[in-house]
Amino acid sequence: MTARPLPALSPADRVMVLAPHPDDEALGTGGLIQHARAAGAAVLVVLVTDGDNNPWPQRHAERKLIIRAADRRRLGAQRRAEAARSLATLGVGGDETMFLGFPDAGLLPLWNQRDPAALAAFARALAAWPPTLLVTPAASDRHPDHRATFALAQAALARNGQSPAQISYLIHRPWFRRAPVLDVALSLTPEQQAAKMRAILNHETQMRLSRRRFTSFAKPVEMFVSVPPVVRP
Repeated sequence: MTARPLPALSPADRVMVLAPHPDDEALGTGGLIQHARAAGAAVLVVLVTDGDNNPWPQRHAERKLIIRAADRRRLGAQRRAEAARSLATLGVGGDETMFLGFPDAGLLPLWNQRDPAALAAFARALAAWPPTLLVTPAASDRHPDHRATFALAQAALARNGQSPAQISYLIHRPWFRRAPVLDVALSLTPEQQAAKMRAILNHETQMRLSRRRFTSFAKPVEMFVSVPPVVRP
């Protein structure tokens, strides 16, 4: 299948990016955010968790085996700061960033339980800042936080009666199912590709063990999955 180009954006557009963890915004949408900015569109990046439950890079950096609650809080604060620097590289300010503070590696249980607080938080964010383009993780991403973020977003849109255009980005390819078709393409200029690379490198806590994998996302083309319109209940 030949990918279609991302539809043109304009100053009338409002682009909301949902990132399950600090770093997903740069890996999946570092080029798109710059593209939206160049078109004059408004941008809001919603970071669903602080990425505080990622123990192996923390163990490596701090030379400790046992990671306690205070350690996780410290990592979460570091990752929030990294996200702020990363987004500044892409032209997004602090007033264009929202942190929901949900538990890292805990989103899928919230979705499976149809947790009312989680669904309400997503619905409030979408109602308070209604996007014309919503960018989510892919529904079939291997990471459960990514799948849950997609599901919570769809449920919140249905609750609110909203139906913006949607695309998804894929970070972790599924192991036991077919990967989604990446059918929307956004070509980046060399300058945008370089800025995306800088944004990725700002996530210093993740570079210790994942530098090669992370930097591989700074390609000349960002690929997305088209998402059908939300069916209202």
